[in-house]
Amino acid sequence: MKYSDFDVAPLPGALLFSVLISSAASQGIGSPQVIAAGADGAIAVRAGDLDGDGDMDVVSASYLADTVSWHENLGNGSFGPPQLLATAVDGAYAVHVADLDGDGDTDVLSAASIDNVVAWYENLGAGTFGPQQVIANGVEFANSVYTTDLDGDGDEDVLSAGAGVNQINWYENLGGGMFGSPQAITIAAATATEVYAEDLDGDGDADVLSASYADNKIAWYENLGGGSFGAQEVLTDSAVGASDVYATDLDGDGDADVLSTSFDDDRLAWYENIGGGSFGPPQEIMGPTNGISSVYAADLDGDGDPDLLSAAYLSDRLVWFENLGGGTFGSFQLITNAADGVISAYAADLDGDGDADVLSAGYLDDRISWYENSNGIGVRYCSPGVPNSSGESAFMEIGGSQTLGLNDLTLTAWALPPDAFGYFLTSQTQGFVFPVGNSQGALCLAGDIGRYVGAGQILSSGAGGTFSLPIDLTSMPTPTGPVAALVGETWNFQAWHRDANPMTTSNFTDAVGVTFD
Repeated sequence: MKYSDFDVAPLPGALLFSVLISSAASQGIGSPQVIAAGADGAIAVRAGDLDGDGDMDVVSASYLADTVSWHENLGNGSFGPPQLLATAVDGAYAVHVADLDGDGDTDVLSAASIDNVVAWYENLGAGTFGPQQVIANGVEFANSVYTTDLDGDGDEDVLSAGAGVNQINWYENLGGGMFGSPQAITIAAATATEVYAEDLDGDGDADVLSASYADNKIAWYENLGGGSFGAQEVLTDSAVGASDVYATDLDGDGDADVLSTSFDDDRLAWYENIGGGSFGPPQEIMGPTNGISSVYAADLDGDGDPDLLSAAYLSDRLVWFENLGGGTFGSFQLITNAADGVISAYAADLDGDGDADVLSAGYLDDRISWYENSNGIGVRYCSPGVPNSSGESAFMEIGGSQTLGLNDLTLTAWALPPDAFGYFLTSQTQGFVFPVGNSQGALCLAGDIGRYVGAGQILSSGAGGTFSLPIDLTSMPTPTGPVAALVGETWNFQAWHRDANPMTTSNFTDAVGVTFD
């Protein structure tokens, strides 16, 4: 295949070089796998080993069904039917998992925003649970819970946010699953929506963070020791409709930075911890998402730093952002744009393969879903590609093994328009050509380009916007016929696909190169 097959015009060499030096490890997250359908108003999801068998089970809250449920991990990412912990949690809004009674297994904590209750459920062993035990009544519009050791006595204390009383409370763990009365950390978080805890000032105890919707604040409260807290310290009061807050070391300097989302101005931002509890201004992380409802950080690409996972309720998008190091982040990478009313996102290793998979709760589609993380092989380049009619940049993932003798390689294209026909391309030469005739994308291959267009190799992306092809490494297509790949050779792969944006056109994914050993 030659450039003339696409009516292309090559770019100047300087621009070619600038494109090719931008590369990252190949990584992909799979399509939704439904853990539970019919979770009416699914609003929160977390993971923990509830039955003691060594894998991560899933816990969820369903606001409209008034239920807290758990879903047994049967192994390799298969899940059993929902098992109800409680069926009368009026307005179940949040869940958390931790060992609350110190007996070595994982209990469940919940907040309910209509009956204004913070409660916990004792794990009796092997995934059986006792009845609801109320920690506090009257937490008006309770919508967030978290646990950590706040008073330094070695057990898990409880935090809650009450939107109706503008209040962040903590409850001392008295031992054996008994809790003290509410102790107010603040009553100045107008419509408190989220609470979290982390050591922000480096003194060894857990400080408290809050997001409050009505006053647009992301704030923190210094733990002064013994469960007493300092006054509210505002990181920003311009997070319009502040919806979530989280903390972890984003820039690799050893202290915990802060992340926040704001629902009304569609912003995902981070705040650099300068040391001693001082923070820099908000630094926006750009992504075309509307109604951002949650953020979580986990190493999704296996390179050792925390990437960002975000749910956007109004645009039905679940996306992630690669941490490029030093507090810089790549452009958003779409996990799905078909999670109707996705409102909560979390990450945990659900299939036992050592990487962090993704969990989501969809408030409008009533689904708890998971997405397999498949850390693909090879080196990504020419990324991101030109967005297609779905609004996303399609990308390649290569699974299997780069060990040539195993002959185990599968090509996958993600984030394609639905029901689009396409095929894979390969070459031993990287390139960059834009524009391409009759296409809105960029061709990232050069030299002798082969096409996978044989029987069964022209594929449709279907409703999910993806297609895959296992390939034979002993029969790599070239313009002059198939050849066998050899040890030490690098082969580059890209996918081409039809599109209508708005008129009939085509587009390309980014590209991935694999060196065989």
